[in-house]
Amino acid sequence: MPRSSPRLISAVDLLKGLALSMRIEVIEVPGATGYYDTDYAAKGKYACDALKEYDLVFVHVEAPDEASHDGDTKKKVEAIEAVDRHIIGPVLGCLEGMGEPFRILVLPDHATPIAVRTHTDVPVPFAMFGAGVESPREVTFSEAAAEGSDLKIDPGHELMGYFLGLPD
Repeated sequence: MPRSSPRLISAVDLLKGLALSMRIEVIEVPGATGYYDTDYAAKGKYACDALKEYDLVFVHVEAPDEASHDGDTKKKVEAIEAVDRHIIGPVLGCLEGMGEPFRILVLPDHATPIAVRTHTDVPVPFAMFGAGVESPREVTFSEAAAEGSDLKIDPGHELMGYFLGLPD
């Protein structure tokens, strides 16, 4: 049975420091770099392994953000595809294989449109899947769709309560 103490997988020192300040242990993943060459598959494997023991695991991947800062659309698409293929897909497979109800939440930590190559304060897209999650409609997963959506979680820190199904 998983324990409730969360874990973080990230190569970014700022996030590691924030996690440690909240008593969230950091899982060190060999090959995690915080850049394009990060070992996506290792992050997916370590996340799956952690979910066998812990019921909440945060996985942060910096590469799509770095590609946006570089103004590199091709690298951003490649990074997002690698996250999907090597992290999200395998994690979903692990969770489904456990036979327990679960939820997964996928989102960027902030918007970084390639057009401006810096962080912005526009709403970020998020996708949720799992037990008890129902969508009134399907929309495209993009920064533009999030900005135009009527589903806004503001202030943003309330998203975790929404994800966990906590009362308002």
